[in-house]
Amino acid sequence: MLFLLLTTAALCSLAAGAPQYGSVQCRTEYTTLWDTEYKETETQVCTTEYEKVCKTETERLCHPTSRQECSTVYEKQCKTVYKNVCVEQYKTEYEPYTETECSTEYKEDCEYQWEGYGNNKVWAPIAGTCMKNPYETCKDVVKTKEKQVAHQVCNDVPEQKCVNVPKKKCVVVLGPEICTNQPIQKCKEVPRKNCKAVHKKVPVRISRKVPKKVCQDGH
Repeated sequence: MLFLLLTTAALCSLAAGAPQYGSVQCRTEYTTLWDTEYKETETQVCTTEYEKVCKTETERLCHPTSRQECSTVYEKQCKTVYKNVCVEQYKTEYEPYTETECSTEYKEDCEYQWEGYGNNKVWAPIAGTCMKNPYETCKDVVKTKEKQVAHQVCNDVPEQKCVNVPKKKCVVVLGPEICTNQPIQKCKEVPRKNCKAVHKKVPVRISRKVPKKVCQDGH
């Protein structure tokens, strides 16, 4: 800071001793100069801490008593069993067999003679000599005969079978309460404030106004 003051005073003395010319116009302005100073501070910083505090108290504790009472009951239990049941049913079956069948067909029988010349001779029927004669042909034909055949059809039929099964059934019966005095430790968190002094050096900005000569060329 002392250096800034000396520098400013030197600039002012140089400006005052400089020759003045008619072509240069000067004026004085004020400018703000900033600096930093450190200020010592002391603050109290506090924190809250919790401390566990316990004490023993006597408390009456009670608990119920109980007993079991049992009896025999019968429970119906059922299961599904399957019984194979068969019935006689009839179904149609076809029995194959072979039978000979004959049929009569008629065919013309004629007298023939050569007709034509040279190598072109052929056998030709003589007109009025043809007669239709019966011819019987037989063949085996496979046929089927329908008949009813008895057979058994069996299925598993479900059936329920039940029995009474003895079972032990118990219930809990409440008895009188039993009470005793018991020492019990009870704790809680107690807040405590803990403070300490904290020293700091804090930077503080300061300012001041100083004169400044400003010149302009008149040309």
